[in-house]
Amino acid sequence: MKYLLSFLFLTFVILSAHAQMGVFAEDISRASVIDTAHYKVTYDLHYTCHPQVTNKFEDVRTVLIGHKCVKDFSDVIFHFDSLCTADMRRGADTFSNPPGSPWPYEIVLTERGRRADIKYRLPLGMDILNYSENVPDMKWNFVADSVTNILGYECQLAHTDFAGRHYSAWFTPEIPLPFGPYKFGGLPGLILRLQDDEQQFVWEATEFIFSTEPIYVYEYKNEKNCSANEAYKTIARSFNAPITFHLEAIGGGKGKVFIIGKDGKTHDATETEDNPIPYQPLEIK
Repeated sequence: MKYLLSFLFLTFVILSAHAQMGVFAEDISRASVIDTAHYKVTYDLHYTCHPQVTNKFEDVRTVLIGHKCVKDFSDVIFHFDSLCTADMRRGADTFSNPPGSPWPYEIVLTERGRRADIKYRLPLGMDILNYSENVPDMKWNFVADSVTNILGYECQLAHTDFAGRHYSAWFTPEIPLPFGPYKFGGLPGLILRLQDDEQQFVWEATEFIFSTEPIYVYEYKNEKNCSANEAYKTIARSFNAPITFHLEAIGGGKGKVFIIGKDGKTHDATETEDNPIPYQPLEIK
C-alpha cells in the first residue's frame, strides 16, 4: 500500500504540473485591516506560464484602491478562501479548492506604490511565500492620436519597458488615478487594458466602481518569509523540477518514497526523471 500511495501521489503531481499546478484554499480568519478602499476595479486576466505555450489560463483580479495602499488579488482564490474559512468554523474536515489555475499572487502596494508586499501561493497547499521589494518608476511613452473606448471611458495608449518586457497600456484620464494591475502605475489615469508584446499576460478591466470595503492583509498558517530573490528561485524550481520539488516538500528524500514503474517494479522516486513545465516569469529580469 505504501508503494501504491506513493505512485498515486506522483501521478497527481505530474497531472497537476500539466495543468499549471492549482492552489488550495486557505483559512483567512486571521486578518488585519490596513486601509479602506475608495475604488474597486475588476480585471479579467489571461496568461500563460510561457509565451510559447498555447494553453491560456484565466483569472478574475480585484484591485482595491485606498488612501494609503492598493491591493491586487485573485477574486477566485478569495472566494474559495472565504468558503474554506466558513467551513472550518462549522467544523468541516473537507474543503473546496479554487478550480482552474488562478494567478497565485497577492500584491499590496504601499508607500505610494514604491514598495510591493507580495504573497505567492505555491501549488498543492504548500508554503505561501511572503516577501517585499521596491517598485521602480516606470517611464511611459505616449502614443499621439490613439483613442479607444473601454467600459465607456475614452482611453489613450502608452508604452513602457518593465522587467525585461515591453508593455502597451490603455489608460483613461477620465479616472485620474495613477494605478493599474500588478505593480503598474504612474500614468495620468487608471489603466483599463494592459498587455506585454508576447501577450503572455493580458489584463482588461470589466468593472470600475466606488467602494467603501476594508482592505485586509491575511496571516496564513503556512506563510514563509523570504527575500524576493529566494522567492524567485523557489517559484522557478517548482516549475523546472516539479516532481523533485514536491517530493522534498513532503520529506521524500532518497529511500523514503517509492513508485511502481511500468515494469511492475518499485523504484526510488528520487531516481524518477523530472517533468519540467515551460516557465517564463512576468519579471524576466
